Amino acid sequence: MDISHPAARSDSTKVNILLIGLGSIGTIYGYLLEKSGRARVTAVARSNYSLYKEHGVRIDTDRFGVVDAWRPSRVFKSQEEALADGTHYTFCVLCTKCLPDVRSNAEVLAPTIESGQVSTFLLIQNGLGVEEDLKAAIGSTPLLSCLAWISGVTNPAGDVVTWRGIEKLGVGLYPPPSRAQPMCGRSEAALDMWVSLMKSADANVITTDDVVSMRYAKNVWTATQATLQGLTRTPQPCFALVDESSQQLIKDFMTEVVALGYATGLLWEGMTVQPAGTTAGGPESIVQGMWEKFVSKPNPAKTHKWSMLVDIEQGRPFEVEVVLGAVVKLAQEKNFPVPNTRFAYALMKGMQQGILHKIQF
Repeated sequence: MDISHPAARSDSTKVNILLIGLGSIGTIYGYLLEKSGRARVTAVARSNYSLYKEHGVRIDTDRFGVVDAWRPSRVFKSQEEALADGTHYTFCVLCTKCLPDVRSNAEVLAPTIESGQVSTFLLIQNGLGVEEDLKAAIGSTPLLSCLAWISGVTNPAGDVVTWRGIEKLGVGLYPPPSRAQPMCGRSEAALDMWVSLMKSADANVITTDDVVSMRYAKNVWTATQATLQGLTRTPQPCFALVDESSQQLIKDFMTEVVALGYATGLLWEGMTVQPAGTTAGGPESIVQGMWEKFVSKPNPAKTHKWSMLVDIEQGRPFEVEVVLGAVVKLAQEKNFPVPNTRFAYALMKGMQQGILHKIQF
């Protein structure tokens, strides 16, 4: 049963949204936007354009059942085509991976930025500092930064998106409001509208006044666990079987990333940590909790496979710069020693260059 459009509303009264990227995350949030009954999604798809244009995809969800033949209201091959009719978009939503060593977000969105046809830009991406180059390019135009805690996977054929469990989307203004630079009316209205759209779709959404800290708290896991999976191509529970001295080396790596967060004020005791909404203790308790979760899966077949490992296995560029490189950069700026993180970053950069070389040649 197709349940992607539960509320009848004419297109002329709907919010126009330009969606860039129809991978699993883009598909899920494109579906949710149209499920709200208040949005008309125009998507830009490249390699999977024909699939979405002609047939649509099946979205297999725990929350909303199976959605057959879903596709956005409109699909185009390029941003230029999506902008050609002069449509003004309330939001431009970017759901691609942030790969500044390949193409920056500002470069990816250049046609849309230059058009002046967008009121607010919104990123749903992993990593740290993903907003910086785009904010420099769009000036005073509002920018919303989002983090998705979600399990979404697309099958090899691209026609089935499997979405397991309950999602949560964190969203905040970038740069975060402060006493010196409070939230302006345009930005507040954009944030309120986005949250309203998500809630109309029965999506789980939370707001934050400090999206940079929220990003760092999420990236602690990605920078360590996803990196270790990517380097070893091995399920996490296997590390419970190695000797104690080897385990300590892994814990030292985790400790560096966590301790840097506390040293810079991006993490602090008593902060609310998503997606569970728990209260953070000190660095030691965070690292111990990470380690216990890291090795807790008794069945390797059911172990969560991070998207970084999926990209590496499929020979696609992965988010090394915003996940690991940004941590190393922050440590250098603060003169904070992170030798294990630097070593992991060097190895991952080498892996990335190998992938890029194969793609280019």
